[in-house]
Amino acid sequence: MTMKKAYCVYGKLNKEAQDLIISNGISLTENPSKERPDEKGLIELLKEYDVLIVGVFPKLTATVFESIKTPKIIASSSIGLDHIDKTFFESPLVTVVNIKLANTVSVAEHIFSLILALNKRVFESNYLVLNKQGHRSNVHERPEDVSNKTLGLIGAGNITKEVIKIATIFNMNIKCFTRTPSKHEDLKEYGVEFVSLEEVLKQGDIINVSISLTAETNNLISKDKIQLMKPTATFINTSRTEIVDTSALIEYADTYDTFYVGLDIDLPGYEELFSKYRPNVIVTPHTAGISKQATARMDLELVENVVNLLNKGDV
Repeated sequence: MTMKKAYCVYGKLNKEAQDLIISNGISLTENPSKERPDEKGLIELLKEYDVLIVGVFPKLTATVFESIKTPKIIASSSIGLDHIDKTFFESPLVTVVNIKLANTVSVAEHIFSLILALNKRVFESNYLVLNKQGHRSNVHERPEDVSNKTLGLIGAGNITKEVIKIATIFNMNIKCFTRTPSKHEDLKEYGVEFVSLEEVLKQGDIINVSISLTAETNNLISKDKIQLMKPTATFINTSRTEIVDTSALIEYADTYDTFYVGLDIDLPGYEELFSKYRPNVIVTPHTAGISKQATARMDLELVENVVNLLNKGDV
């Protein structure tokens, strides 16, 4: 059998993942540059390699797909797959694999770091200190406890499950919206109550979004939905930017300085919006799922998926 060839678009894999792929007779080439290939570069790579290991950048477009003439594996180091055009999923020539669990703990920790930083006024307090206004009387609103508050969750996937585990430590009252509550009956063991999206938004003191971007979830949290939230709520989104009307969200935060926003998103297109300091808004540049430990787990989980596919002879 001809040796399969794999190319990692985003550079070096974790050593354990490298060893696993090579020990299974797969030739591995890693991108020596920090620059990600463009559309033309991806087309050239798919002519040469059987397995393409990618992150959420660059985008795999329909034009890239048109170049595929032989069986390929697209291995994405992500939970979401909206960066891959639907043509890849519809073709018998392509198998798409991704990760499911590797970075869920890291994202959940990041979600709670945003919740705590906002409610405890950590970011604002540090900003005041740096600007020689470091007295607690200058904090625009007293810090708050998160214990015993109502946590509204949008989505019931693996990240949400990790968030719930942390929330129980704070004795939070947990309400959850999912379109398929019957598939998540296990969450009731944590005292989770399934309610409508509107009820999550209305009742939540702290609201978190952890869902994939699809045609159905695009702009799910629209301007009118944002208006349902309490002016004293905390809203967290570490999912794709397009799920939330981000401009309307920040407008709401500008209207009510008691409304807190924590985002972990891709910033292209939003640089101007977030160029202004706000004491009630924290934004991180899509770093929630890329801790050192998560990255190592993601590489290994992804390579295990690729190796299992090839060993089964499914590709």
